[in-house]
Amino acid sequence: MRVVDASTSDARVIQSALSHRKLGPEYAIPSVQQARDEAFWSANVARDVGGGAVFPSVDAPAQLGALGDVGDASVRGVEADADEPVFRDAIGDASGGFVGTFETCDTCALCALGDVPAGVALTAPEKSSESSSSEPTHCTLCYGCNVILDRIEKRVVFNGKSRPVQLGASNTAVFKGQVLRDEADGGGVKDVFVKAWCGLKGEYRHLPHLERWTPETCPDEGKTYQDIVKSKSCPDSGMTPNRYCNQHFLNAIDKIAVEAGLGDITPRTWTLLAKTFTPWDEGQMSSSGAKQELLVQVFDKAPGVSLESLGAGVDDEKIDLINSGDLNRIKDITLFELLTSQRDRHGQNVFFDEFGNATVIDNETAMISSAKAGLNSMFIPGGQKYETYRVGYNKMTCAMNNNCDTVPEKLPTVGILLDYRCYVEGGYIGKDYSPTLTAYLEKLEGLSAQEIQDYYQLSRLQMAEELKERAHDMLHLGFEGAVKKLYASMRPGDIAGTFGTFAYAIVPPCCGPRQCTMSTARETTSCVGEPNCAHTYIKEAQAWIGPNTLASLATFLEIIGVRASDERDAVTQVDAEVAAIPNITNTTDPLAPPSPVNDTMNDTTFTTTATTDQPIVQPSPDAAGHIAVLKEQIERLRAALERVRDVEKKVGT
Repeated sequence: MRVVDASTSDARVIQSALSHRKLGPEYAIPSVQQARDEAFWSANVARDVGGGAVFPSVDAPAQLGALGDVGDASVRGVEADADEPVFRDAIGDASGGFVGTFETCDTCALCALGDVPAGVALTAPEKSSESSSSEPTHCTLCYGCNVILDRIEKRVVFNGKSRPVQLGASNTAVFKGQVLRDEADGGGVKDVFVKAWCGLKGEYRHLPHLERWTPETCPDEGKTYQDIVKSKSCPDSGMTPNRYCNQHFLNAIDKIAVEAGLGDITPRTWTLLAKTFTPWDEGQMSSSGAKQELLVQVFDKAPGVSLESLGAGVDDEKIDLINSGDLNRIKDITLFELLTSQRDRHGQNVFFDEFGNATVIDNETAMISSAKAGLNSMFIPGGQKYETYRVGYNKMTCAMNNNCDTVPEKLPTVGILLDYRCYVEGGYIGKDYSPTLTAYLEKLEGLSAQEIQDYYQLSRLQMAEELKERAHDMLHLGFEGAVKKLYASMRPGDIAGTFGTFAYAIVPPCCGPRQCTMSTARETTSCVGEPNCAHTYIKEAQAWIGPNTLASLATFLEIIGVRASDERDAVTQVDAEVAAIPNITNTTDPLAPPSPVNDTMNDTTFTTTATTDQPIVQPSPDAAGHIAVLKEQIERLRAALERVRDVEKKVGT
């Protein structure tokens, strides 16, 4: 199928029988032959039918059949290169098929967006309730799809180099796709990605070699939002086989991003009742061309490639790429990470386009209870993702391999360069927010948690409570204060090889090899943010470095000049969680006992306080004088630290 913008003279090819590569390591590598084949398509198969669209012509099936395998035949007098990828001939793979519609076809090798063009002869028999035939109708071409699905390429070309694409190992189905753009957005076709957690017919495998397939039924089929809230069946993130939970959650994240003025740093997403067919896959899979009508989640395509696809080593090419982009996007992403409490932001879901602009994808694992996860982003030091890029995965997982005494720390890799402090003035954000974000935070602070849940249709009230709390903290404690408070409420991490979402000490930034020893692929002396490495860090940024304990939180808030009542609120909230620790046991992760409190604190001490799922104490509006409050705070800290020590003894630290 071909679609063009009516205002242009050149057809834009978005889908054809030639666009499906054979499965194999070569099938996703763009080639000169592909361009030749697309030119042949444009000249001989497509027919302008008006209305801004070009669809396959009436005799397209015959022409497709005559084309055969372009790996073995010439195209318009150009000899095919035997080393080039071989394209699938849809008609040859499914000879004898019909031309039909979504309604009349049961399986289909090639579907087209939109209605049937005038003059196209449909040959597929109409479905009839009186028909006794159980023989499925296979079509080589079918019209009426509202989204086209294809497998994701294994490699893409980025800035002239072939780069790998991380496909993941989940049985969640992820497709590249195309949809028709609304006329209000200019019409035409746009590239998207499509996710389906369940509901695909035909035992579809996201990766053909996997034994697992996407479930054909959804456990929450037929449920309403009210059912989900009442039953509390949704987990506290979007990572679930329950389609309804995921889609409501992701649509809420999308709405939050847009209203906060951060919608351009992550792809827009929406739920669609898809009418389509799964990829043909040479007819070799049980899901080949299977008819699908289900709710899917559609995402705008993130431009470029993932940071991980660029390789782990630090070199001038990567540093120059990052510096060439809009560096304000790094700050916006960082604010988004805290606002939505991201806990799985790593190099596979951070994309850079050819101009160096960053985009983040895969926001499913967000807004999880701070007692369980809280915050874990490579953009913000103090989390497990950041530490993995700093000391290496093997060091972070050594307890599972029983080799912590022998495995060395690795040098920091390219992921450490996304530390937001490298890109903001003075290495510190504080309360330097855009007017849009500030107004949004004030809006959240003024709503009740129940109003927030109802407005965003969140499945759990706790999500709304903690979103409201983060908004309050960002307004009154500043970005760094809110982060440190959140870390202080999480389980502590250390360097003993326990892998998970814990809080670690905040270390000084490393923005390039001139500032710290890094894993460099080639000699380089430049830095991100400031190419000449002339970064400066104000006293508040320096005070932020260190452990994330209750005591360090109070000290930091005092240094940055947070007013007494807000300082007391923050300490009181964390103190309430600490006081509730004896009500829980350390069973969520037996490999992750809390680390002992170290009164001699430095930038390599990996300690913090534990936490629980108990509700956060709401802020107290009264403030009795700065001196009186500080005295009260000191006594509270002393008592809290004693409780921490007692609790750690009880859990066996």
